[in-house]
Amino acid sequence: MAQEVDTAQGAEMRRGAGAARGRASWCWALALLWLAVVPGWSRVSGIPSRRHWPVPYKRFDFRPKPDPYCQAKYTFCPTGSPIPVMEGDDDIEVFRLQAPVWEFKYGDLLGHLKIMHDAIGFRSTLTGKNYTMEWYELFQLGNCTFPHLRPEMDAPFWCNQGAACFFEGIDDVHWKENGTLVQVATISDLTPVQYPLRSLL
Repeated sequence: MAQEVDTAQGAEMRRGAGAARGRASWCWALALLWLAVVPGWSRVSGIPSRRHWPVPYKRFDFRPKPDPYCQAKYTFCPTGSPIPVMEGDDDIEVFRLQAPVWEFKYGDLLGHLKIMHDAIGFRSTLTGKNYTMEWYELFQLGNCTFPHLRPEMDAPFWCNQGAACFFEGIDDVHWKENGTLVQVATISDLTPVQYPLRSLL
């Protein structure tokens, strides 16, 4: 007798759980429908929508003037130098440089997640001088990775301008310690091209 009562209670509990799951899935369906309909409803009803997303991509023929809101904590490319003229009989060794993002702060932590910063290194065999070329952000990584919500603007805002930085020397310790510094190519017979490195940019 007790077993029959237990079985009946178990069946009732299973029916209740099934009904609860059914109600939960209906609640999720209604919530998703609400999220889909409400943004469109404001446009149809004539109520102006405050935010427009996504923002259409704009192309520029020149570097836009940075927004004064964006302030760099560190100077961009502080030791930058012009690209040197290479001699026709020089051989230029090309290096792949890679290290984890924010290595200076977190070591190889982000490297385990494959979040890496890359650059290209050059070495003149004629002069023995090394050069590094890398592309990075003008206003630091956090500012271009995460948006700012500004009350006077309709859409999220990024300080995401970047540029190529070319400077003399390769920081061997930085690239080797937690990352990669390997030669990947050699450029030779530079006679037809006056500025071979410029042609790689």
